[in-house]
Amino acid sequence: MEQLVFILVFLAIGVLLRLSGRLPEASPKVLGGWVINVALPATALKSVHAVVVAGDWLLAAATPWLGAALALAVLLPAGRAFRWSRQRTGGLLLVAGWGNTSFVGIPMILAFAGTDWVALGLMIDLFGSYLALSILGIGIAAVASEGRLPLRAVALRIVTFPPFVALLMALATNHLARPAWLEEGIGLLAATMTPIALAAVGFALRLDRVAGRLLPLCAALGFRLLLAPAALLALYLVLEGGGLMTADPPVRNVAVLEMAMPPMLGAAILAMEHDLEPDLVALVIGIGIPLSLATATLWWQVLLFLS
Repeated sequence: MEQLVFILVFLAIGVLLRLSGRLPEASPKVLGGWVINVALPATALKSVHAVVVAGDWLLAAATPWLGAALALAVLLPAGRAFRWSRQRTGGLLLVAGWGNTSFVGIPMILAFAGTDWVALGLMIDLFGSYLALSILGIGIAAVASEGRLPLRAVALRIVTFPPFVALLMALATNHLARPAWLEEGIGLLAATMTPIALAAVGFALRLDRVAGRLLPLCAALGFRLLLAPAALLALYLVLEGGGLMTADPPVRNVAVLEMAMPPMLGAAILAMEHDLEPDLVALVIGIGIPLSLATATLWWQVLLFLS
């Protein structure tokens, strides 16, 4: 669980940097630019290499797509009902629709399920969260920031989105051995992802700006930490009860645990990069991560009871 402590420390570093006045106000965008264009692609290149796809993990790997689709089905009507701005709704869709299935999710899997299930976590993260963010997330960000869906421009953004390009490169070269110097260099760049992304969020985090944002904040965290995992667990139980599938309980448990993770850092950075109410996005991340330590523990107890 030491990694979870470091996550809180990195958030605090961002807050302290803002309070110190040593960095300019635009720092979150600069730090986010590094994450999107360097650290996230390096993480994809590092993590996909040598991952073996198991057939019975396909539904689990697809669950982040289901979470994003459910967010659209729930939060879009909520945005219209409460007359939220396009930017607010778009930001909420990104941070509520995508869970942090790697930098919080993997340590959670290690803590609860053990090392044998880390590979499944990587599958969910790379072929679910990363791929969905690179395709669907880019589309949501474009519509929310511009108010329209320019298909050609969005398609160009997707195919040139650095994490997506890196994911395709990793898949295409997955069978090739890498020289030690290249592997080490990719690893060093990937290692910057968590501290820099969290520092960017911490820098933008302003708890004094909760006023006027409490309802969307609760909506995002309620969806991400409670509704999304409950819906996925219900789906598994219905499919199993109807004889439509036989899921290995550990696979189901890890999939639901990953769905119960706090908002994805990459999705938050994408929202900030498109000016989708950055103050609200930072609040959802900053409060969601520590809160998820409690809610994920409760979910795991429920999953063990049902297994």
